[in-house]
Amino acid sequence: MTDLDDRALEALAADLDAAPDPHRWNNKYPELGNGPISTDRFIDPAFYERERKEVFAKSWINVGSAHDFTGPNSFFVRDIKILGVSLLVVKDADGKVQAFHNVCSHRGNKLIWENRGACPKLFACRFHGWGYAADGALKEVPDGEVFHFDKEDWGLVPVRTESWNGFVFVNLDENGTEGLLEHLGPLAESLAGFPFDKLTLQYRYDVSERANWKVALDAQNEIYHVPMLAPLHRFLAGGAFSSNDEGYTRLYDFERLGRHSVYFSDSDADFQETRTGTINGGVSPSYNAPKLPLKVPFAFHVLFPNMVLAFFGNSMFTYNIWPEAVNQTTWEIRLHYQEPTNLAERVINEQAKCRFRDLLCEDAIGHEALQIGLESRARDAFVLGDQEIQIRAFHKNLDEYMERADNA
Repeated sequence: MTDLDDRALEALAADLDAAPDPHRWNNKYPELGNGPISTDRFIDPAFYERERKEVFAKSWINVGSAHDFTGPNSFFVRDIKILGVSLLVVKDADGKVQAFHNVCSHRGNKLIWENRGACPKLFACRFHGWGYAADGALKEVPDGEVFHFDKEDWGLVPVRTESWNGFVFVNLDENGTEGLLEHLGPLAESLAGFPFDKLTLQYRYDVSERANWKVALDAQNEIYHVPMLAPLHRFLAGGAFSSNDEGYTRLYDFERLGRHSVYFSDSDADFQETRTGTINGGVSPSYNAPKLPLKVPFAFHVLFPNMVLAFFGNSMFTYNIWPEAVNQTTWEIRLHYQEPTNLAERVINEQAKCRFRDLLCEDAIGHEALQIGLESRARDAFVLGDQEIQIRAFHKNLDEYMERADNA
């Protein structure tokens, strides 16, 4: 054998060593398994009821953010259909945030019907005029003697409320002892010190879908579909994610963060600006310049059970995926940008909003098509590839959470 042959074999061996591992993520997280996922969890009313009782009724749920308040001494209302509750979330003059059941203590009327606003002198019931202060205390009972009654005992019913980086969370489990930071665990640690205050809520979409909430979450929690879903994904998102030689998208990294997760789609070295990004940079050269301390251009965090917190360049988008029935979901999408400093940046934000909207429309149609297929029961399970590790992790977290609840 010649020296040339030896060098060729060495080069081939090096190429084989460097070849991508088709089981990279399964090998890194063997505890997630690699078996099929049952389709019953998307179509079975009994499974949905277990999720309601053991997950949503006992978890920290994001209900809004600082952007929902009009300022100090203001409020917003959040109705959570899966739990059958309406919440009045109040920010007092000192900035303290507290949620209450949005229910008058007199006869159970829904107390506040507006979506948000400044706190009135008293939150007054429209039925009989009972009035409550911003701290929930009952202050006004018009015209009347009430039997077996002490005002101090009949204020608004508070709900466990905590905030993190401007996001407001509630937990309706009165007997729960886990705090919000304990629930967030490593995810909160990974985002400690992030300048969320630099970003403002500028746009919001609410999309009603005939699909199970996990269908919507799973479909967003992977990038495998990007090169195939046509035509908008290929046109608008093509190039935004790293790909292999065949053009299929590839995760740059993935991490389990307790019961949450994050995936990254590019490194700074691999990222190539999209066509629209290049145009925007030409219009406003400073717009695409890095302003946020991101390790990679795109990071997608799933906060168990139903929130997404994602960063792309100098923007952030959040999803709250609200179950309303076993096959009905509201997908709440919020787009956060830094305040534009000139007209060009305002136009770029408007264009980005429309581009994002068009992608979401294509996604929403896909979610409903997935639900139709699942409900046909043509298959009782589906399989996942290594590039769908995020979905496998979410369902593992869901199963573990419900198992703990069952054994408690």
